[in-house]
Amino acid sequence: MRRSNAVPLGRGYLTLAALVTTAGFTAACQTEPEQRVYCADADGVIVDDDRCDDDRDGRYFLWAGAYGRGLKPGQRLPGGTKIAYGDTAARQRYGLPATGKVSNGEVVSGGFGSDSGRGSGGG
Repeated sequence: MRRSNAVPLGRGYLTLAALVTTAGFTAACQTEPEQRVYCADADGVIVDDDRCDDDRDGRYFLWAGAYGRGLKPGQRLPGGTKIAYGDTAARQRYGLPATGKVSNGEVVSGGFGSDSGRGSGGG
């Protein structure tokens, strides 16, 4: 009878292989872009973030979405959620301070999900 040349794999090796595979799948699932906020007009055209600081006339909005960083005034945002400047509840839902200035490109948390295309009001 012929002997096998196969090398038996130990439990440690198999455990390590399982952990590496799991880590790879986990990393692949976490490639979602960061959610950022920009000050823009009703049509989603970015303006200087000073215009959203204490905007009492309702002409400018905070727009939240999966935008890249470094977008400049004059560029149009590709979709996202329009948040009325004075809507404190919506601001807090998106991880923003209830009042005050928010800088263009600031990373936000919370509030994102299946209704990210809906605005919170004001237009």
